[in-house]
Amino acid sequence: MYSPKQTQIGFIGLGNMGKPMARHLMSAGARLTLFNRSKQVLEELAAEGADVSSSSREVTERVGEGLIFLSLPNAGSVSEVVEGKDGLFAGLTAGSKVIDMGSTAVEPTRAWHEKALGIGSDWVDAPVSGGQKGAREANLTIMAGGLEDSVEAIRPILEILGTTLTYMGPSGAGQCAKLANQVIVASTIASLSEAFLLCRENGVDLKAARTALLGGFAQSKILDQHGLRMIEEDFEPGGSAINQLKDLVEASKVATADGLNLPMLETNKKLWERMLEDGLGELDHSGLFEWYRQVLEKERGSE
Repeated sequence: MYSPKQTQIGFIGLGNMGKPMARHLMSAGARLTLFNRSKQVLEELAAEGADVSSSSREVTERVGEGLIFLSLPNAGSVSEVVEGKDGLFAGLTAGSKVIDMGSTAVEPTRAWHEKALGIGSDWVDAPVSGGQKGAREANLTIMAGGLEDSVEAIRPILEILGTTLTYMGPSGAGQCAKLANQVIVASTIASLSEAFLLCRENGVDLKAARTALLGGFAQSKILDQHGLRMIEEDFEPGGSAINQLKDLVEASKVATADGLNLPMLETNKKLWERMLEDGLGELDHSGLFEWYRQVLEKERGSE
């Protein structure tokens, strides 16, 4: 079992999710070695006691048989960090473990896992749910795939970052579970947007509607948190529409590879594609409600 004070830990990717996670590890006593393309955040965390590296290869070489965390936005970003002469795999040490906390892709994850095993290392896919708020408050839900013994060995470290850690199955299972999460989230946001528009067009106070619905079978975190965002028109991104679509596209790819016909997923994906086409991709995914509103205004303006 690993402990933060006795384990060399590297952290690559210090954006809106990675930065607070790295800070929680430091607060638990871990000495971190960091790499990030943006230098400003490196300087900020170095001032708080972290060590800084010039490449992902240097992180892995300095960490040795320890743990290397990745918090990157997509599979392309991970590929850039792990491949090449200055990439993670070029410096990876036997006995180390890579923990990918980002929402990436299923098949590349399985390939990276096999490559890590070939070096004598290991790769755990451990994407999270809970958004920036969950990262800041260290109450993320973590879905882990890979070798079960490896997941259990790093459980004490992962539980610094989240309140729920579930082993999902072999390599790629964590990423697949996160895709399932995103399919449900995206569909629920779309349903809530339509329900709120229906209420508003019929004179229903949205605050009252939200309060009433939270007391019935429609109750959900989406209704609670994103319903409030919709009412207050607060669409600063916690989880962006761009990333929401990215995950739906990946879910569609996996479904196609499995020979699955998922019509609701395909219909929902088209909504997010239209939102991005209309220039609203940088909004929080709850901003789908704003896209619906704009579409409605355009339709009425053309009548």
